Amino acid sequence: MRKCSETLEPEMTPAEQAFLQQLIRDHNFTGSHLEVGTAAGGSLCNMMSCFDDASRPKFVVVDRMSYFPRQREIVAENLTRHNLPVDTVDFRTTTSSNGFKDASERDERFDFMLIDACHKIQAVMSDLRWLRQLSVNGIACFHDYSDKFPGVKLSLDRLLARYDNYERVGVADSLLAIRKTATHRSQEINFSDSAYSVAMSFPLAVNRKLKKWSRRKAA
Repeated sequence: MRKCSETLEPEMTPAEQAFLQQLIRDHNFTGSHLEVGTAAGGSLCNMMSCFDDASRPKFVVVDRMSYFPRQREIVAENLTRHNLPVDTVDFRTTTSSNGFKDASERDERFDFMLIDACHKIQAVMSDLRWLRQLSVNGIACFHDYSDKFPGVKLSLDRLLARYDNYERVGVADSLLAIRKTATHRSQEINFSDSAYSVAMSFPLAVNRKLKKWSRRKAA
């Protein structure tokens, strides 16, 4: 059982939580807000709490709801504890990939995104396709951008190096925020990006196993 399923707290440091809320309050976007990977809904509560009921924009949550038992019910309980309306959240119980496909087909746009799902490089690279749906001047945040999670860091470093329509807004601990400055001449995440993630997945998997083996040996 994940700790957050009992504490209902965000899986973020205090500095990351403060940075996330500062971004939302400073920009005060009126368009839809997206969260991919919600855990117990702690970060969702923090984001929604930045608005009063009358001015709160639409919140969309994409999650398989299989992170721990009763995840969907626990997220709803967390929202209720924070006096936030559960029925106004658009919960989409599906994979990130399927959720993106559906949103893309509807040409759905989001002003703000928080992406914190699977950290393996192929999954992260696939998640970056959501940026196609980010509004120009919109903000996207990515959790666990650090050397501890190379799948996240390598994917985002490649994105920022290859797509010049994104700029870094800032980082707090391992929460990275980027801004979309324009529509790119080609769609974000192409075949070569996907191929890179496939090529890197094996050495990264081997490295994870070696680190686990070293820790067990040291213990």
